[in-house]
Amino acid sequence: MDLPINIDDIINFFYLFYRAIRRLIQYLFEATIVKADPSLAAKYADATTILITITALLLVLEIFSAAKKILRILVVIGWVLLILSILVGTLIH
Repeated sequence: MDLPINIDDIINFFYLFYRAIRRLIQYLFEATIVKADPSLAAKYADATTILITITALLLVLEIFSAAKKILRILVVIGWVLLILSILVGTLIH
């Protein structure tokens, strides 16, 4: 089965997105913080973009981790309620 989108397209998309964020951050640095020395903006933009990327990955993992914890709790509650209802149902009849 052929996928309409290959892995290279996905990688290129993320790379272009990463570069666009980096350029935006560099522009913001050049326009505000490092107005006196715009060459520093590229260095700070690289570091900031890497940290933003790592932070975004961490947030996604934390969200899924929290969702997994909630699902575990719901599954345990569900099994406990099912077992209790079976026990109560058999004891009453």
